[in-house]
Amino acid sequence: MKAICQPRSAKTSGWAWVIGGALSLPMLAAAQASLAPLTTARQVHQLSSQEAERHFPVHVRGVVTFYDAEIPELFVQDDTEGVFIEIAKLKLEPGFKVAVGQEIDVEGVTAAGGFSPDVLPERIHLVREKVPLPAPQAVTFEQLAVGQKDSQWVQFQGIVRSTGIEGFTHLPSLEVAGGNGRVVVPVQHFNPARGQQLIDAEVKVTGLCATHFNRRGQLMRVAIQLADMGGIEVLREAPLPEAIPLRKINTLLKYAPAKEFGHRVKVQGVVTLQQPGQSLFIRDDTQGLYIQTADTDPVQPGDRVEVLGFPLPCEYVSPVLQDAEFRKIGTGPPPQPLPIPAGEGYRDRYDATLVQMEAMLLSRVVREHEQVLELQASNLIFHAELHRPATRGDPLAAVPNHSRVQLTGVCLVPADRYRLDKLPQSFSLLLRSPADVVVLERPSWWTAEHTLWVLAGTLVVAGACLGWIAMLRRQVRAQTRIISQKVQREAALEERARIARDLHDDLGAGLTHIAFLSQVAQKEGGPPEVKEHLREIAGSAQDSFQALDEIVWVVNPKNDTLDQLASYICHFAEAFFRGTQTRCRLDLPPSLPECSIPTEIRNDIFLAVKEALNNVHKHARAAEVLLAVGAQDSALHIRIEDNGRGFSPGDASVRNGLANMRKRLERIGGAFTLESRPGGGTRIRMSVPLEAAAAVPAN
Repeated sequence: MKAICQPRSAKTSGWAWVIGGALSLPMLAAAQASLAPLTTARQVHQLSSQEAERHFPVHVRGVVTFYDAEIPELFVQDDTEGVFIEIAKLKLEPGFKVAVGQEIDVEGVTAAGGFSPDVLPERIHLVREKVPLPAPQAVTFEQLAVGQKDSQWVQFQGIVRSTGIEGFTHLPSLEVAGGNGRVVVPVQHFNPARGQQLIDAEVKVTGLCATHFNRRGQLMRVAIQLADMGGIEVLREAPLPEAIPLRKINTLLKYAPAKEFGHRVKVQGVVTLQQPGQSLFIRDDTQGLYIQTADTDPVQPGDRVEVLGFPLPCEYVSPVLQDAEFRKIGTGPPPQPLPIPAGEGYRDRYDATLVQMEAMLLSRVVREHEQVLELQASNLIFHAELHRPATRGDPLAAVPNHSRVQLTGVCLVPADRYRLDKLPQSFSLLLRSPADVVVLERPSWWTAEHTLWVLAGTLVVAGACLGWIAMLRRQVRAQTRIISQKVQREAALEERARIARDLHDDLGAGLTHIAFLSQVAQKEGGPPEVKEHLREIAGSAQDSFQALDEIVWVVNPKNDTLDQLASYICHFAEAFFRGTQTRCRLDLPPSLPECSIPTEIRNDIFLAVKEALNNVHKHARAAEVLLAVGAQDSALHIRIEDNGRGFSPGDASVRNGLANMRKRLERIGGAFTLESRPGGGTRIRMSVPLEAAAAVPAN
């Protein structure tokens, strides 16, 4: 369907909603007023994604070709083309229920959509309850594959190849082959019995062309979406399985007068290998055959089966039967492999045949569900693959590299499509079980490679012994210096922590006591002049305590982290504006990088932020201020924005404060920018490289 992988419309930026707020709708209306309205679906589709994002006004009238209330999705087609209508957030008029075949009037704006431009509606009005659906446009697979028929009412002709569950919509679906490809046909109201009868039938499918795309808006494939099986017209019923003549494997895809291609064929043979749900290999008295099938019914080598499938050329010499079904018709002894020289495995006559050969194992690659063996015979390198259930261990772990082994498996020979390659080419084997690998001869341990390794190891040990004493002396001296430096740093950190505790416990307690006594004295009465002095003493004590708290925070080594710096700045801002007419909003990410911020850097950053917040409080007369702290591109970013009265950057009343902030940031290797205009608020951005901050040695 239209929005299978991604939503049709682009997400609105979070900052646009947080900061723009109430201004977004008037700005959008003003922008639309300058754009010419679009009155047809074709005009919408002719826009590029960038143009559609400008939100052109749209007023189209057309017939509903597809509607799904659960997703929800709505497609409308007028006299020109079809278009997708984003109705996920639209509230329809009371009593109005959208249905296929209605003529509706849509007003809204354009949106980029997930793949092609579509319409974001503002109003939908019912014109007529029932009108004929538009005449479908006959299309080929090549026309569908490029995505230009997106949202159109189309008709596609082909042969039904299989039924299943479509991966994007998770709906039951048909696969219809026509031209040079296959189109998936998801059906909302699917009839499984009828779907099975349609396999190998020639049909004409009339429905909605829907695109399946990835998160980048790139086309993955196209589908023709149907509401029910009524959109499938059978041009030629599928023949009954018993009416299909039995064929020899070696006659598939060969020329024959008046023979129809593209339909199923029937073959019989003896099973040589099965990979349940993926493939089956059989052989009759003429040759072997590779069969692609989703059937999981277990069969054993030697069982005789009858297979129905669609023959097609593939990457191997023999054809392949795709979308095949099989049934067991007999049992027998396991087939005997054909012994061949490994150097002859590339020959056409061995393709899809159970063979046995000898080779040398060069290496193994263990994957989640298979093992790949790299082997050599004479001058030919080839591979053998063994299906490996995820619940088991490594079944070939005991087979060492460079062993001479005997292999039994089905040979796969790549097709030489131009018949120009005269040299032996590589091939591969599909192994049935670990028992198909038999070790004939294990490699001798005393190889030239191992001898060189032993000699090299002896020389390395001798050299290491000679250099060990000198290295040990240097290491002891280096470790002694490191230990001495570490002891000094730990002592300095402990002294900083002690000073912070003493300041907080002794001087902080004294200031708190002074403030308390001043408040008590005010309550006991006295001359007004004395009370005023007591209030001043209490206020000064409180200010001194706040300054002391900042000093303690700067000195304490526990706060030498980016997370502590961000947390303290946010707590300070919140407390600074508490009780004022300015609302403080904070934007702090869930986590910040682990980074050490030395005392000098923390102090300069905090004082710069404090100066900026103080300017907002004293000069801006702002109703709201935003403090955003984040880390990106190895730098700390702090943003302070207010919606106050703003100012000219040359205003003398704030010039000194701005100069101080700029000097603090430049002194620690950071950057400071300011944007403001009278009546337009103020935006301050500070950034400090984290690597430069961490490189400054802490006290």
